[in-house]
Amino acid sequence: MAAVLLRNMGRQALATKNQGVFCMIKSCGPMSTMQAYQQMEEFWKKNRKLNRPLSPHLRIYKPELPMMTSLAHRVTGIAMALTVSGASIFLFLAPGDYAHWLGLLQSLELGPALIIGLKYLIALPVCFHYINGIRHLAWDWAWGFGLQKLYKTGYFAITLTFLVATVFVFGFPLGGKKLEAQEKN
Repeated sequence: MAAVLLRNMGRQALATKNQGVFCMIKSCGPMSTMQAYQQMEEFWKKNRKLNRPLSPHLRIYKPELPMMTSLAHRVTGIAMALTVSGASIFLFLAPGDYAHWLGLLQSLELGPALIIGLKYLIALPVCFHYINGIRHLAWDWAWGFGLQKLYKTGYFAITLTFLVATVFVFGFPLGGKKLEAQEKN
């Protein structure tokens, strides 16, 4: 095998004048700016002639559900990591304790619509990342790779995300009366 490789490299070296044995391209010397520009122009002329898209992601890749849920899973993971790290560093370095900052936030007297919106802003990424993470674990076990299963589990993960986030935002509806009765006693 090595002999065949050396023979082929030797033939190519003999075919190209005054170039090394390990040079496998037409020209080993530095390319001038003009040559590079000409090659680039030839490349773009060929692509225009063949009517190829300039940016393949704009025309070829349509946003599909599996692709978007995978992207959202990564984005929510990074966003949560940065948010938790940033808030932890801030609370560690800021004067006062957690109760002080919570009291300051309560003193702002934000409207209910804004509070509910902020709760959803916190709950949705956490719920989606957790639920879609279970879906990713199922993929690690080689389950759910069929096209129909990808879409079904994707829609299920999104629907369940909104349901669980709503429960977190508005409280647990089951057993709420029992808790209120216990608090009164």
